[in-house]
Amino acid sequence: MFFRLLRSVREYKRPAILTLILMVGEAVIETALPYITATYLINRIQEKGAELSLTGDILPVGLLMVGLALVSLICAGLGGFTCARASSGFAKNLRHDIFQKVQTFTFANIDKFSSSSLVTRMTTDVANVQMAFMMLIRTAVRSPLMLIFSVVMATVMGGWLALTFAVVIPLLALGFLLISRKAMPAFHRVFRKYDALNESIEENVRGMRVVKGFSREEYEKKKFAGAADAITEDFTKAERIVAFNTPLMNFCMYFNMVFILLIGSLLAIKHPETGINIGQISALLNYGMAVLMSLMMLSMIYVMLTISAESMRRIVEVLDEVPDMKAAADPVDKIPDGSVDFENVSFKYSASAEAYALADVNLHIPSGATVGIIGGTGSSKSTLVQLIPRLYDVSEGTIRVGGVDVRNYDLQTLRHNVAMVLQKNTLFSGTIKENLRWGNPDA
Repeated sequence: MFFRLLRSVREYKRPAILTLILMVGEAVIETALPYITATYLINRIQEKGAELSLTGDILPVGLLMVGLALVSLICAGLGGFTCARASSGFAKNLRHDIFQKVQTFTFANIDKFSSSSLVTRMTTDVANVQMAFMMLIRTAVRSPLMLIFSVVMATVMGGWLALTFAVVIPLLALGFLLISRKAMPAFHRVFRKYDALNESIEENVRGMRVVKGFSREEYEKKKFAGAADAITEDFTKAERIVAFNTPLMNFCMYFNMVFILLIGSLLAIKHPETGINIGQISALLNYGMAVLMSLMMLSMIYVMLTISAESMRRIVEVLDEVPDMKAAADPVDKIPDGSVDFENVSFKYSASAEAYALADVNLHIPSGATVGIIGGTGSSKSTLVQLIPRLYDVSEGTIRVGGVDVRNYDLQTLRHNVAMVLQKNTLFSGTIKENLRWGNPDA
């Protein structure tokens, strides 16, 4: 799914790759600073004592550290800018791709997803995938590198004292994994409930006159509140579980600090022959903090990716949906006349539906004739008319316009030659003039 969605990065590949490079640079510098502090500053102060020169010993190291910190800051700042550009552009392209795909859908495809679900996928789901992409090209590169570099440097600097990480890292990783797995089912349920919430809003706004006319405001409020409460309940349950990340992180962090300070200080004072000094203890504390913070960030990435995996699946579902209608191999692009013929036509809205909306319809209308089709509400008058311009395809039988099966026409040609006045008028945003010219800009 992820690689399927990466096709939408397109012209934003450069800022995405630049973000990765900048994150590598920041991680390298951040890892080097504790080593320089311990080796060239703390150990030098300990060795020289009163003979230490401010200009000769401390100032050069201080300037080097300030310079590296500035470079790290620049890498982080530029990385944030390029990351924002890449992720926003990716989201823009992804929305464009989904919208373009939806334009190819038939009514049957839209019925399959529902309009409210398609809106959720183009808004909430795209926002989740954008956040996941942002974390992947930035935090998901920086955190693993910081973790690896810090463990290596801690081992180089502290020797066997770095074995504390052999306890802390697996404990944290296992804890984060268990917490994430417990929280994920609730996050998955939330997205399906978002569809129900949006559907409630859409129906209420679209049918406001009906709601007002029948004084059903209180009913609609309860309906909306029920959908909102269901989302709140699942989110609260998930966040309550994820909240265990913090105490677990704090426990491991303080365990690491106590172990290094207690054992390291004991060795440095009572057993100097072990080679452990104050600089190494300082470096281990810094690297320990970097390791734990990296693990914390990785756990957040894991949670975010697991949440967005459901959003990815829902978006890919739309992108991979095959339009219900297939274009003819050699489409007819000219309609000879306006005759309409229904031959043994049957239609149902879903292949799994038990009853047909139309069954065994035979109708022959010569070109130029005027025909009135009369029937009660729900007798499928609109359905019958919608089959002529292929808004739906027949389930059985054949419809011919001008003596040609409608499935053999170029779809645009067919629909441009079928005029339709809808029962309910729809106004798009814009002026009256723009609405009047919506079907023909040159009218």
